[in-house]
Amino acid sequence: MFTGIIEEMGQIERIEKKGNSAGITIKCNKVLEGTKVGDSIAVNGICLTVTNINKNSYETDVMPETMRRSSLENIKKGVPVNLERALKLEERIRRTLCFRTYRWNR
Repeated sequence: MFTGIIEEMGQIERIEKKGNSAGITIKCNKVLEGTKVGDSIAVNGICLTVTNINKNSYETDVMPETMRRSSLENIKKGVPVNLERALKLEERIRRTLCFRTYRWNR
């Protein structure tokens, strides 16, 4: 679950195309605090799983369906992105919550 409130502006540091999918490295600082591999971070509102953490960046994989149906399809190195960590259940909720459910019809 996400609040919809952006915590930090990150920057696309690297994009490695893997067929229809991609591996992306995002330069950031604040959202790395307390983040572990396997956690979710929303990138421009798209929930992605952290696959590796570096000193000032993290890596994530974007699957073909997500690439095709989101704003990440045309993302380029150096582009700024909105970042938000998933809400932890033990935190107090003092903000508006955004529940995101996507349904794609073919």
